[in-house]
Amino acid sequence: MHMFVPRPGQYIYVDKLEANPLLQSNGQPAESALFDIDKNTLTALDLTSDTFCSAGSFMGNGVLVHTGGDNGNVQFAAGQQTLRFYDPMVGKWEEKVGLMKSKRWYPTMLPLVDGRVVIMGGSTGGTGLNRAEIDNPTYNIWPPSSADGTPDADRPMPFLTDTLPYNLYVFMHIVPNNENKNMLFMLSNQQPILFDLDTGTLVYNYPKIAVQRTYPQTGTSLMLPLFSSNNYAPEIMVCGGQAAFEITSTAEASCGRMLLNANQPAWVMDDFGGIPRVMPDNVILPNGQVVFLNGAQTGFAGFRKGNKANPLWVNSNPAFNPVLYDPVGKTYAKMNPSTVARMYHSVAILSPDGYVFVAGSNPQASVQKGLEFSTEYRAEIFKPPYILTDVPRPTIINVNGTDIAGNRIPIAYNQQTILVVSCTDPKPSFTAAIIHLGFVTHSQNMGQRYVGLDIASVNYDANAAGQYIITLTTPPNPTIIAPGPHYIFILNNGAPCVRAAEVLLN
Repeated sequence: MHMFVPRPGQYIYVDKLEANPLLQSNGQPAESALFDIDKNTLTALDLTSDTFCSAGSFMGNGVLVHTGGDNGNVQFAAGQQTLRFYDPMVGKWEEKVGLMKSKRWYPTMLPLVDGRVVIMGGSTGGTGLNRAEIDNPTYNIWPPSSADGTPDADRPMPFLTDTLPYNLYVFMHIVPNNENKNMLFMLSNQQPILFDLDTGTLVYNYPKIAVQRTYPQTGTSLMLPLFSSNNYAPEIMVCGGQAAFEITSTAEASCGRMLLNANQPAWVMDDFGGIPRVMPDNVILPNGQVVFLNGAQTGFAGFRKGNKANPLWVNSNPAFNPVLYDPVGKTYAKMNPSTVARMYHSVAILSPDGYVFVAGSNPQASVQKGLEFSTEYRAEIFKPPYILTDVPRPTIINVNGTDIAGNRIPIAYNQQTILVVSCTDPKPSFTAAIIHLGFVTHSQNMGQRYVGLDIASVNYDANAAGQYIITLTTPPNPTIIAPGPHYIFILNNGAPCVRAAEVLLN
């Protein structure tokens, strides 16, 4: 249901309270686990609070903050007001049960330019369509302003009230600017806005997008790759969704792109590669292309109705084929299909190795097998075309003199960064990018960000065969990409490095 990458080769799963076969140290079914793909091991991680339908985001210090959840049970505390912290350098969860000022289920989180995170909206309890009596139209920021760690008071967000009932897991992205301000692009229901988080004021109402795009008519959103060549022009893309709250309705086969700093911003629509999808996931690849995958072609997000003998699926007709989108040419290419239905509660995320890791699907309230869309424990790897070519992939050896193996390397903004890279290509052509992999749940990748890096110089190392010294310039300010843990990818003729360099940008 939720997933993030804590270190290269590792994936953290966060699920809900249900009868998972993997057990915590106290014998209770695990809500969270660490999958180490290099070692092929799965390890339960202990939690004491209910994590169902929560959210997460990385702070500038590299620690993931996670909050929200559901009511709990005899063994697990309620999770709606709980904060959880995962430090990848420590490898376990810490919890502050009941700490926050209000209950949140289906909130959105986002890294901010000052290294903090914002926690936005949600409801106070589980629901299909949100409604006023359980709506939580507020936001909070962590860490708080107080030295003792007491949470700040929640701040009102009338925009969330205005966009009921489709105002859960709203879309949010930081808009680049030269003033180091937390300018938020937000989309709830069909309405996008520009919101100044620092002053708490609405700056601009963008034009509405066609049909609903947020839960339970779930689509997906991303900030398209940012480049210095166009002054980091911010362009949003929103794809999929559902026009009708009806289980037999065909999902939306459209995407909209909008340049946020245009003189007259407007949506430019396309056909989403010809495949309707509700609950799609999006992953920005190291070459700047985007893969869309998972989801259903019919219905909306939610648990099935009926019973096991006579299930009534509210989402069906799986979208098995990923599509690969080229933001430059604005074209889609249909990829080979999966054989695994990835319906409600599926996830996908970029690996530091350049492939896409896919897991999840449980469109029912408990663990059940033997159904058309059973609880799914299989994971998959999607290999983009660049992995299947004969183009030699570079290997990053070190960053600023520190080996990348096992290290998270500190770097700074607007600085030259030196990488030593090996490559067997006799005529290499290098490009570079820095990517924040984000926190994935319910078709939202909270904080995902791609920034192309300018290469100042490439020099062949005459003292080491096949090695090159590449000097990069890091992004100019934290509105381009927020402080925190990121990955630097070096590409050769479009083929990404064997494993990206893990860095901590501040």
